[in-house]
Amino acid sequence: MSTTRWPIRHRAGIAFWALAGVALLISHDAIWLTQIGPGDDLTTALRRGDHGYWAAASVGILIAALAVAGVVALRLLRLRRRALSIGTRRGPPAAGGGFAWRAAVAWARLLAVVSIGFLIQENVEHHLSHQHIPGVGALFGPEYPLALPVIAFITGVAGVLAAAVRGWERRLVAAILAAHRMRLRPIRQTLRAPRRSARLAFSPLAAAAAGRAPPLLLESHPSS
Repeated sequence: MSTTRWPIRHRAGIAFWALAGVALLISHDAIWLTQIGPGDDLTTALRRGDHGYWAAASVGILIAALAVAGVVALRLLRLRRRALSIGTRRGPPAAGGGFAWRAAVAWARLLAVVSIGFLIQENVEHHLSHQHIPGVGALFGPEYPLALPVIAFITGVAGVLAAAVRGWERRLVAAILAAHRMRLRPIRQTLRAPRRSARLAFSPLAAAAAGRAPPLLLESHPSS
């Protein structure tokens, strides 16, 4: 793995897992909200024994997500300032597929991760409180009839957000690189020009033809 590309991939991986954590947090509470409804029953359900850990876990997820979001925002701000400082704002379309494709890929990955996370979470909670596990019923069973649709919607919104941020970053990077290439082009042309003139000046054909008299056989002699 290239050492120059590893930090970018590392940051992208951290951002993905932070977004997945937030999506799981929102999905979990949204599923219970759709099944129980707002009010005291929802509050009681989210604070009872099997959910006793959830308040602290939610705070931890939010703090980590805010920290990652701050780093991402700072990087985008630096790229934008760099692009403006060299006289450009946006570059060509980002490589690696369009916006819809990036959003679909991000949504599929988030949907898989959040679904598995919610499945594990609910099975552990049921085992601790009721000594049984619902298995895949946590996503499809009668106890959670809206689990998968809610997760699909939340991760879909998160996927669109991820694609938008990634596309913005790629366009800024492309704009900066394009501006640097445009600045280097006149310098390269200037460096190439003397080489071409030097080859012409020292061409063997040009040297041989310069100042040569006509061949003797072609000279005209007066008749005697």
